[in-house]
Amino acid sequence: MGYNVGEQILKRGGYHAITVKTSSDSERDMFICRFEDGNYHLLGHRPARRSDLFQESEETRQDLGIVALPNEKKNLSDLVRGETIMIHPKERDPYQVEYLERCS
Repeated sequence: MGYNVGEQILKRGGYHAITVKTSSDSERDMFICRFEDGNYHLLGHRPARRSDLFQESEETRQDLGIVALPNEKKNLSDLVRGETIMIHPKERDPYQVEYLERCS
């Protein structure tokens, strides 16, 4: 089902911004929102702490796929540094990232 990202962000009261480490050891800021289907969706991402080049408003307009938390976790706020998150993109194979922190 295709969701209107802007409507989902409004219905859910916003989105989360977290910093993760990829398999290539680069750090990325990811923007994530729980949609009405109950799943977290990846809205966009950028190199970590590079808001000077990539504004959040530009990186939160898409539904790039599902974000799966570790089995025992129900919310992004339950994550602790070092835990693995699975990203299931719509247009490529799933991949893992390591949670580092919430963006400030």
